[in-house]
Amino acid sequence: MVLWSAGNEIGDQSSDRGVTILKKLLDVFHGEDPTRLVTTGNDQIAADGGSTKLAFLNAEDIVGFNYVDRWHERRELYYSIDHYDYPGWKMIGTESEALQNPPEDSLTIKQGRVTPNYNSGIVRAEQLWKFVAVHDYVIGDFMWTGIDYLGEAHGRARGSVYGEIDLTNRPKDGFYFYQSQWTAQPVLHLFPHWNWKGHEGQIMPVLAYTNCDTVELFVNNRSYGIKVKEFPRQGTSGGWDSYARPLVNVTTADLHLTWDVAYEPGIIKAVGHKNGRQVIIEELHTSGKAAALRITRDSTTVYADASDVALFDIDVVDADGNLVPDADDLIRFNVTGNGKLLAVDNGNQSDLNPFKLQERKAFKGHAYAVVQADRNPGSLQLNIEADDLKPASISLMTRKSPGETMAMEDLK
Repeated sequence: MVLWSAGNEIGDQSSDRGVTILKKLLDVFHGEDPTRLVTTGNDQIAADGGSTKLAFLNAEDIVGFNYVDRWHERRELYYSIDHYDYPGWKMIGTESEALQNPPEDSLTIKQGRVTPNYNSGIVRAEQLWKFVAVHDYVIGDFMWTGIDYLGEAHGRARGSVYGEIDLTNRPKDGFYFYQSQWTAQPVLHLFPHWNWKGHEGQIMPVLAYTNCDTVELFVNNRSYGIKVKEFPRQGTSGGWDSYARPLVNVTTADLHLTWDVAYEPGIIKAVGHKNGRQVIIEELHTSGKAAALRITRDSTTVYADASDVALFDIDVVDADGNLVPDADDLIRFNVTGNGKLLAVDNGNQSDLNPFKLQERKAFKGHAYAVVQADRNPGSLQLNIEADDLKPASISLMTRKSPGETMAMEDLK
């Protein structure tokens, strides 16, 4: 744990009463744990007609901003306005808008053409992270949110779609943006999928999130060129207009790469280099017709204690094993042996069917199953089928939990 929160979006943040309550709470936090700072998530710092009280913010160990770019010129200037006025404040993004929605969800078809709308979510998330990364008076951001959740639904939906991981634990495209910024291992993620039958010849933007120095894109072995990004961009070293290494001729100031490609079925491949060395390759395949179901599991065993569960990912694939990203086949589930089917899902928050069913439509070619073991060690098997697709099944062992085994040994 990094710090304590005394509240989130508190209505009293703009009242004198709220200041009094906060100070009392801070005394409790500091008394119980003097080692960590205390903040609150403030969503009214620059609101019109009732902003957060200055005394409320001054009382905090670290000032928390919910959606710092929500108000007026802060869309561009972020925390800098408040840092100029109150240079002693330590700041943190207690709730910031994550890079929302898989970009393919923003591909609408109008008058027979695919119309991409990638811009708003990507621009907002990238620009905010650029600011946070190069201003040391902001210690970081908590993105809302990491994982989709039930509730706070809009329209015909059961829950929020603002996470970077869906309810079936599958990363969305935005997940790889943050991975490309926060990890050292090579990251290269291409999107959107490459199944656009009927749109041959249409110019489609192909995007990549990466931490590589350069990436070259190939479509059916034909190069669409090398793209170069650099962040933070290098400054001078050793004197005016003098650089510590050769100047990098970047092709974008964004934190993603993009190519405009005339769509044709086949394979798009991206090759990433770091320090002049090839470190990663990513491919997307145009899939054929849905032909089979495939199951993968999160573990090889599950404890026979009537509470442990095993998680299964299901994919709809073509004859060559490629995911069919637009498949929505109805999949039927059955569990035999020492366990039972606990829930099914597909990650689609607009699917209002109950989790406790024996069937589920695939969403973007995916489905998900949760299987619970009973109290009898042995094995269980998940079986799935769909009309006109090759079925699949998978087995795993169930065994006594370590705690139960130790208890039995103690009784001997």
